[in-house]
Amino acid sequence: MIRTTIVGYGEISVKLIETYIYRLDNHLSTYYPAISWNIHNAVLKGTTTKEMLRYLTDKVLVYNPNIVFINLSSNDSCSISNNLISLTQFEENLQEIITSIRAHNNRTGLNGCIPIPLLITPAPVNEALTGTSRTNNRLKQYVYVIKEIARNYNCPLIDLFHIMSTKGDYMEYIGDDGYSISQKGHDLLYDLVFIELTKLINYQGVLKDRDIVREDEFRN
Repeated sequence: MIRTTIVGYGEISVKLIETYIYRLDNHLSTYYPAISWNIHNAVLKGTTTKEMLRYLTDKVLVYNPNIVFINLSSNDSCSISNNLISLTQFEENLQEIITSIRAHNNRTGLNGCIPIPLLITPAPVNEALTGTSRTNNRLKQYVYVIKEIARNYNCPLIDLFHIMSTKGDYMEYIGDDGYSISQKGHDLLYDLVFIELTKLINYQGVLKDRDIVREDEFRN
């Protein structure tokens, strides 16, 4: 039985919320019984890409992952206490995270032993709760950088910001703090993640060819 390791990295653990990583851990073996799943929830609460880069080895690479969900939040764009990460620094941090993941030899034989980073954009924020510290106009600039990096590095992408923004009332997908995603948001994210996994995985494990870019992954 082929062993496939997935790590969810970022701000994805919320109290009393059944996260998408939790659901993957509980349901993937039902859909893909030929694969031995090894799933880790690498939580960094309230963090930015600066900390994600700093703890990448200890939180992610230590597991020799096949797939890493890079769950980006709106924290880099938050202006509280002068914690705002500039767009230039944000881009550099994210590029280094991706190149470090890809440079790690997971020794699994899948995808040439190269881990696959999958980017997830932040959810839109509820500005009635976040005020000027987190705004969707500022967040859009960070989302744009994420999408360009995904295109340039041929990374799978889930544009959660765009998908939620097109919902009739996206506020129900956002938690009481105005920026974390609610249970309904995680339910949506699970569905989106599962769809992306079907593009990467066959009955034998992680698909071994990431050279072909699907243009529709980047049209939004």
